[in-house]
Amino acid sequence: MRLRTHIVVGTVWGFGVGGPLGGALGAFAGAVPDVDLDVGSVGRGARALGALAIASGVLGGYLLRSPWMAGAGLGAGFLLWALVRLPHRGPTHSLAMAGLWSLLGALLLRDPGLAGAWAGGYLSHLLLDALTPQGIPWLWPLTSARLRLARWPTGSLWDHGILWLSGLAGLGLLGWHLLGG
Repeated sequence: MRLRTHIVVGTVWGFGVGGPLGGALGAFAGAVPDVDLDVGSVGRGARALGALAIASGVLGGYLLRSPWMAGAGLGAGFLLWALVRLPHRGPTHSLAMAGLWSLLGALLLRDPGLAGAWAGGYLSHLLLDALTPQGIPWLWPLTSARLRLARWPTGSLWDHGILWLSGLAGLGLLGWHLLGG
């Protein structure tokens, strides 16, 4: 599916379980599995963010005399560097990586609604990509076999339909939220 579809579906899921902040987390998490793309805004953004994490960690660690900050910056930067070099729809599109992502969200966010938005946005990406002819390696690292739930090509009428229906659902959730629901 297209990036915009992943972002809209992640936003709607996140908003539904975590309110406005959950919507933002769901949108972000809905795009994260495509960090392995060589081209496109997610991959380029991850490379830039990785360089920024390394630079700010080292500089902040030096200025504040904090080895922990320097180590965290280096670790985050090199992790992003490694992720952008993975094959597209590889490990980042697996239940194992979704589990790690969900655990990270639970540890960082400490709020069930926000952690649900974080995890649900990521899982929504996997479900959407499992609807395409390429499928995804759900069970990596046990097997790299790609499983699919349907054969709807990226950019197809199905992709557009999911985008529009999710957008309408999001507007409904927003109205419900604004009315105090």
